[in-house]
Amino acid sequence: MVKSKGLTGEIKVPGDKSITHRAIILGSLSTGKMKIIDPLFGEDCLSTINIFRKLGVDIQIDEVNKEIIINAQGYRNFVEPTQVLDTGNSGTTTRLLSGVLAGLPFMSVMSGDDSIAKRPMDRVIDPLRLMGVDITGSQNNSRTPLVINSMNNDVNINGMTYDMQVKSAQVKSAILFAGLYAESDVRIKEQVTSRNHTELMFQQFGVEVEKQDDYIHLPAHSIDKLVTTDVQVPGDISSAAFFIVAGLIIPGSHIVIRNVGTNITRSGIIEVVQAMGGLISLKSVSDGAEPICDIEVKYTAQLNATDVFGDMIPTLIDEIPIIALLMTQAHGRSVIRDAEELKVKETNRIDKVVESLNQLGYHLEATDDGMIIYGHKKESMLNTRFSSFNDHRIGMLLAIANLLENEDIEIEHFEAVNISYPSFMDDLRTLQGGN
Repeated sequence: MVKSKGLTGEIKVPGDKSITHRAIILGSLSTGKMKIIDPLFGEDCLSTINIFRKLGVDIQIDEVNKEIIINAQGYRNFVEPTQVLDTGNSGTTTRLLSGVLAGLPFMSVMSGDDSIAKRPMDRVIDPLRLMGVDITGSQNNSRTPLVINSMNNDVNINGMTYDMQVKSAQVKSAILFAGLYAESDVRIKEQVTSRNHTELMFQQFGVEVEKQDDYIHLPAHSIDKLVTTDVQVPGDISSAAFFIVAGLIIPGSHIVIRNVGTNITRSGIIEVVQAMGGLISLKSVSDGAEPICDIEVKYTAQLNATDVFGDMIPTLIDEIPIIALLMTQAHGRSVIRDAEELKVKETNRIDKVVESLNQLGYHLEATDDGMIIYGHKKESMLNTRFSSFNDHRIGMLLAIANLLENEDIEIEHFEAVNISYPSFMDDLRTLQGGN
């Protein structure tokens, strides 16, 4: 994997993780048969599938035709789980299903791996309690395991008007999923606009959620409006980001990434690349609720430093690790700020990204809410042994960074990439063409 001669060709990245999760959830809550086409078969999405199977939902996986087939009897026919619902490494599963399970007439317990045990859950527990949900967690209601105790047939979820306390689509979505069962309307105001896949998919499934006076408005009893429908999943821009950056920084590269979702609440990396002068172009494939484009990138010898902050952060929060590598190749000093949310991802991504890239010989400084990146200041690697810290995005970051080195590095726990991109190395080898 040392010093690539240039990445060339076309790839199609796996389906969007966020959209796949939400399609599984809504397909399971609805009544009838539906297909999820081109989903992500990563470990996080499999955790969501396995939980709904434990609730009695018939879900089949067809990897040959790249489909998930759900034949659901509706949420009223869910069965009470007889064991802890394992969310694995998936924060999305844990937080979104907190809202889903809130409206079901039985007790359920959710827990995940060691990483999930460290991630803050009070951000979903607190607003759900305001809605009347009986939900508790360990460590003073801040961590998993989560116990949702709706052990009666008369579950009452209250509507509310709520101003978001954190910039998180997962928290917003947990409230919206609980709000499906609510006896009165739910209104949510965000600090900044976060990814809106939940709202778009609610509309696709017949739920009349809309924006009114800066608030997201969800009518009472919306669960009764659900209509089963098939879902086409676009390619995940968070996965595409690694090859977007690789194409820009590896000399001789020219890559086309097909069918990538370019939802405006997720496409901040495109704006960053354009601001840095990167050679990138988009060709629209579909301009529906979830816009889809083919993305073409070429090696760019002259990249300029830029700052990333404010409202842009939620549109690229998961891409910041690879954006940091891109900024090491730019002329000048780049700054990422207002990204304190990175501290509560699979690991503290501020500290671990800075640590990893500095170990490679780059010059970065961690700050309380981001990092400072000094471009074109490369020294020799401090050693050749690295860890992904069981974080899929750091594992892929290191693999792309290795393409710029003269010797191979060892990446421990690289299997973490299977969480979001099981075919990552296959796609990389395809673009290397045997180099």
